[in-house]
Order: sequence, then structure tokens, then C-alpha cells
Amino acid sequence: MSDDDQVQPARRAAPPRADGPLVVVTLPDGQHLFAVVTSRRKEPDGTWWYDLQIHLPSQGSERGRLLVLPATVDFRAPAALCEPIDGQPYDQVPTERYGVTPAWKVEEPVYVGAQQGPARVVHRGDCRAVRDPARPATTEHARAVLGREDAAPCPTCRPDRPLRTGFTALGSTVPAPVEHDRPAG
Repeated sequence: MSDDDQVQPARRAAPPRADGPLVVVTLPDGQHLFAVVTSRRKEPDGTWWYDLQIHLPSQGSERGRLLVLPATVDFRAPAALCEPIDGQPYDQVPTERYGVTPAWKVEEPVYVGAQQGPARVVHRGDCRAVRDPARPATTEHARAVLGREDAAPCPTCRPDRPLRTGFTALGSTVPAPVEHDRPAG
């Protein structure tokens, strides 16, 4: 077995099933691994960086039994260290360019202590009410997130109105707005 075969198994293996497009990331020590691309951003210096996600094993328990559970790890890497994989749907990846406001953002609120709330909050791209980590989103992705039970629209910018989803801030459905014809004049 050559050194290349030992160091680069991710490059030889078929991509695993994932919830988004995959790339092969080169780590600082030369190892390679598959990661899901969650978004990409062009920085002011002109370089592209990818927001990536992997799942590592973590310990949990249920009724005194130890379990192996997936732990999500988010990280950012320069595009130069991310090798695309043929057949992956990169056109679906939310893309952000420095100085250009995305149409929508999905915030992942961080709650402290007894605070509770939605797992994701959808905002208009220019909303200033975002206070926790947020990623740019396509219109389709913003609509899909609003359709989840654990998500809510921002009560300040109300993205549910232009997205016409029919969801209130509490997640219950309401009738879609009725458009009336107005007489000319």
C-alpha cells in the first residue's frame, strides 16, 4: 500500500450520504475528510471561504445505557483547501459576497439558562434584529425553514409576509392574505 493510499482515503472512497453538497477538505496535517458545504462567502480580499459541517461521534446516555450520538461541528475553511466532488449540487449552496446583502438569513439563536425559543429564526437579509449566528439563505431554503415546527419568522422584519408562507410567529397556520382588486381611479 502506498503512502498516498494511507493518507487520502476520503479522495478514493465514494461520498457518504449527506444533507447537503460535499467537498473533500484538506486538513493542516495533510489528512482529507468529507464535509457538507452549508454556505460560501467571498471576503473583502477576494478569497472564497466555505462554511462546513461534519458529524463526530459523541457520548450520550438513555436509561443508564451509553450511546454513540452524532455531534455537529461547524467550521470555516478557504476554498483552496476544499476539493469539489463531481455530481454534488453546489448551485443550492447559499452564497454571500462581501458588501452584498443576501435576500434572507437564517439565525440559529443561542439560549442561556431557562430561555427557550425557536431553533431557527428567518430574517430578511437587511434585518438588524439578528443577534446570534446567521447564514445567508435562498428563497427556497427560507421557505423550507419556515415550514419547520422548530422555526419562526422574525417578529421585527416579518419575512413570512413576502415569502407568503401563511405561518405566524408562533408557528400556527393562518389563512393566506386575500388580495382585493381596487377600482382604478
